[in-house]
Amino acid sequence: MAAAVNDFEPWLIDKLKSLKTDEGVFGSYISGILEGEDSVDEKRDALEGILSEIVDSDMSIHVSEILDKWESCKPKEEAPKPTADVDAQLAKLMESQAPAATTRREYTDEEKKIREAILSQYSQLSDNEQDEENVEEPQSTDLVKNTNASDVAAAARERREQARLEAQRKKEKDKEDREKQKQLKEEKKEKRKTQKGERKR
Repeated sequence: MAAAVNDFEPWLIDKLKSLKTDEGVFGSYISGILEGEDSVDEKRDALEGILSEIVDSDMSIHVSEILDKWESCKPKEEAPKPTADVDAQLAKLMESQAPAATTRREYTDEEKKIREAILSQYSQLSDNEQDEENVEEPQSTDLVKNTNASDVAAAARERREQARLEAQRKKEKDKEDREKQKQLKEEKKEKRKTQKGERKR
């Protein structure tokens, strides 16, 4: 994935600059979406959601362009190595072990009786144990569930959400700044008008 990031990120930065937006905030958010394990449709929906904040038209063209570039930058899966050698070695191993596996031991009559007695005693014990324990014991807590994949996915979701919130905050701040600038312009305009009006008197 490192090769994909190396080729893709500079392209994405240029793309976002051409769209006149903050490549730092939106770039990390878009990369997070693309690196996730979502389906292409889910990625497309997420990208459309982001780009709706940036562009007014040609959104689907921009989304397709980003997805196509990402696909072209992703490293191609290596072709599986020929398994003929492994198969041959496995066949040889099986042949060498075959004689040992096929020889069966013949039990004497006495050994057979002892064996049957042990088996019947064991089956009675296990039947009694099952009767006594109708409720299944909880699984051992010694085994801890491996949550690596879900932890990574949760961290990626959290990063995307954080980037989305940052983008939203920046958008709102930019909007406030624009409104303040507009208000200042209006105030300056009004001052100039009143100053001109006073001069005329």
